[in-house]
Amino acid sequence: MSHWPGNAKDQRTTFGGLSRAQLMSRVRSRGNNTTELRLASLLRHSGLSGWRRHQPLPGRPDFVWPKLRVAVFVDGCFWHGHNCGKNISPKTNAAAWQTKISGNKARDRRVTRLLRDRGWLVLRIWECRLSRQHTRCIRRIELALDHAG
Repeated sequence: MSHWPGNAKDQRTTFGGLSRAQLMSRVRSRGNNTTELRLASLLRHSGLSGWRRHQPLPGRPDFVWPKLRVAVFVDGCFWHGHNCGKNISPKTNAAAWQTKISGNKARDRRVTRLLRDRGWLVLRIWECRLSRQHTRCIRRIELALDHAG
C-alpha cells in the first residue's frame, strides 16, 4: 500500500509507546502462536503426520501434505477480514485498513482458486475457530486427508 496515511515512524501507539512502524515490524508473518504454531502442536498431538511447512507454493500455505496435494492456510481474523464478532475493526485509518484487508481477501481467493486449478485441495482455517473449536478443525483436516488419499 503506497499511500498509507500518517507517519509510521513518528506516530505513537497505545502499545508501550511504540511507533506504528515498530509495532508493525513485530507482527510475524509466520510462526505466530495463535495460528501456525497452535495448529502444528495440535497436528502433532493428534498424530497426523506427513505435513511440511513453508513450501514454495502460491500463497505460501502454512501446512502442506505434498503427496496428497492438500494445503492448509490458518488465517488470522484481523488480517484476513473474518467477521467473527471479536470487534476488531480498526478505529484509526479505517479506510486504509479496509483497503488493506480487502486486498488480502482478494489475494486469498486468487491463491485458493490457483491451487485448486492445479489439483490441490485447499483448506482455510480461521484463527478464532482454531482456538475455540480445535477438535473440529483437526477433524476437518483428517477428513480432507482421507478424501485426498
